[in-house]
Amino acid sequence: MSVSLAASPAGYPVGARFRPIMLLRSAPLPIWLITGLFAALLASWSVLVPQYHAPDEPNHVDAVMRLVQGAGWPHPGHAFVRPDGVGTIAASPYGTDTLPYDLDYAPIAKGDATPRADRPTWDEMGDTRQPDGEPQPPGEIQQLVQHPPLYYWVGAAVLRALPGGDGDGLRWDVTIGILRLMSALMVTPIPLLVWAGAHRLSDGNRVAATCAALVPLAIPQFSHIGSTVNNDNLLALTAGLATVTIVYVLCGDTSLRTAAWAGVFIGLALFSKSLAIVLVPMVALAYLVAWRRARRDAHAPPALPRRGPDAPFLLAETGLMTVPPGSTRAPWRQLLLGGALMIGFGGWWWVVNAVRYRTFQPETPGFPLGNYVNDWGDYTEILTNGTILRWWGSFGWFESNLPTEFVRSASVAVVVLFALAIIRGRNSRTRVNLLFLLWPTIGLFGLMTLQSALAFADHHHVSGISGRYLYAGLPSLAIGVGMGVLAFGRRASRVFPALFFAAAAAAQWWSIKTVLPYFWKPPGGDLADAWDAMTAWSPWPPAAAVTTMWIGAAFALAVLVSCVWIAFRPGPEADPDPAGSAPLGLDLADAGPAVLEPVDSEPESSVWARPAPSDQEPAPSGSTGSAPVNSGSAHSEAGPTESARMDSAPVDSDPMDIAPVDSTPVDTRSPESGRSQAASTSTTRSTAKGDPPSVTSPVPSH
Repeated sequence: MSVSLAASPAGYPVGARFRPIMLLRSAPLPIWLITGLFAALLASWSVLVPQYHAPDEPNHVDAVMRLVQGAGWPHPGHAFVRPDGVGTIAASPYGTDTLPYDLDYAPIAKGDATPRADRPTWDEMGDTRQPDGEPQPPGEIQQLVQHPPLYYWVGAAVLRALPGGDGDGLRWDVTIGILRLMSALMVTPIPLLVWAGAHRLSDGNRVAATCAALVPLAIPQFSHIGSTVNNDNLLALTAGLATVTIVYVLCGDTSLRTAAWAGVFIGLALFSKSLAIVLVPMVALAYLVAWRRARRDAHAPPALPRRGPDAPFLLAETGLMTVPPGSTRAPWRQLLLGGALMIGFGGWWWVVNAVRYRTFQPETPGFPLGNYVNDWGDYTEILTNGTILRWWGSFGWFESNLPTEFVRSASVAVVVLFALAIIRGRNSRTRVNLLFLLWPTIGLFGLMTLQSALAFADHHHVSGISGRYLYAGLPSLAIGVGMGVLAFGRRASRVFPALFFAAAAAAQWWSIKTVLPYFWKPPGGDLADAWDAMTAWSPWPPAAAVTTMWIGAAFALAVLVSCVWIAFRPGPEADPDPAGSAPLGLDLADAGPAVLEPVDSEPESSVWARPAPSDQEPAPSGSTGSAPVNSGSAHSEAGPTESARMDSAPVDSDPMDIAPVDSTPVDTRSPESGRSQAASTSTTRSTAKGDPPSVTSPVPSH
């Protein structure tokens, strides 16, 4: 079997360049279904959790409305929650009628909800009175002005674009509901971004990419935070976009266009929150690693095989390059371009901070210190267990929590799968790439620990510890978890998409059964009473909640069917490389030489396939002997093996040797069988349209 490979004018194999539009076009239907299901979940969570029962949500909403009303973005310590923001706290289910400004943990009564038609607009909330008739208290310190304003600018732009006034003429509950849906829209593409990264890193492996895309759905706290007003949601989106570009850089795409994309995405992440700083060393080191790999590949040409009279020409004999010429040069142009765009799109905010305040992020004078604890042992307990719990499921203001057994079991599963991905990686480059993906989570946890530890050492109060601060690393973590399923073998790994879906469904169901009664079920009532209370306080009519629920159920059924289809569709019965590395991915070290054939389809449409073992059944009649080319779809059938369903060129393999062609029988159980079979099959003449001579070459490394 030959391998089709179309090359771009710049010397990159097709599929190796980061092209956002082509990525969207190549995403298979199951990934779009998973993304749609995630959107329905987020919309449901935006109503499930009461308004303002989310970390700092009253302040986040007030910060948006500050920009809507033209109050600007003052220096930290000079901003306070505005009177209308204080009024909405009293009108919301944050507290009770007698104590409206104190967080209340009791179930929220249906009868306390004001009818929707009678709820005032946002700009009318500044005249709210306390129960005794006295004016409302002044607003507390607004600490969020220490952050850059991009998230709040977007929220203000959305509100001003809607009919109903200048952005503050909508009902107060509708205003909060729209901002929640805006946040949900920001994190909705995360499964799609995770799929794109896993698809590229696994060379188009559908099982690994599908499992990775399902990971965000299995984290209920991410659904909760993603559906509330919080600037971590924009950080998660921009960090996910940056992660995909970094994956492409590690796989050899050192083009200036991709450097520009990386600079823009990281700049926007920096303009969302300071935690995005962890992406800066990550992308810089990725370029250095890609440069080193290109130089090594360019100076390590493979041995030339013996050729018979019908053998194709060699790339070395035709003058074609196996490594793009620009990738062997020091990446100073990419770093300069990306760095300039990064500063221009958001990094300048922190440069101004360093000049103005002599610090990266200034403190907020007068902000509450947090909870007091006695010693470092208590602090460490909160840091470790609190972070893990608040990463998986601690809802509201950490009011309702998932059981410890669930949190620990899920954490162990994530650690084991990521470790298996690294240990069983098909070569050293894959393992290094996976270690890169660990950095965002480790770096974010380190930054959070440093900041909270310094504060604790100063005044023994614990603050600034939350699992949501690590969500910028969630896309990277999900890619590694998805890659971990390949360690279980080609046959067994097929069932993992269904298992991941079942785990996500169980986690979401468990969380909803925990949250709904906690916030909404009245004493002595049932779940129907809880539903009535929830819809009574919702900014949307009850029909909207019912419709969203049925849409989510339809998406869930479609995702389940697609995952079951992956498990039971026809395919190989055994792993041809049981002792090797990733059983389902394309092991390039044993893949043998590739054949360069002309491709009549549009760019970005190559398909990679492993040569069939000699003891396998022959291809059905009518097959051409070469991998069919698709237009970027992950559903195409590229050959008799599972690893043939790929739409991107694997460019991160180690340099390989090409064994001479001979007629020696091959033992398919031998570790060397893949190499020798590939060498023997590479002499097949191309069957592409026009039938020019095929060109044998090593697999491009970039």
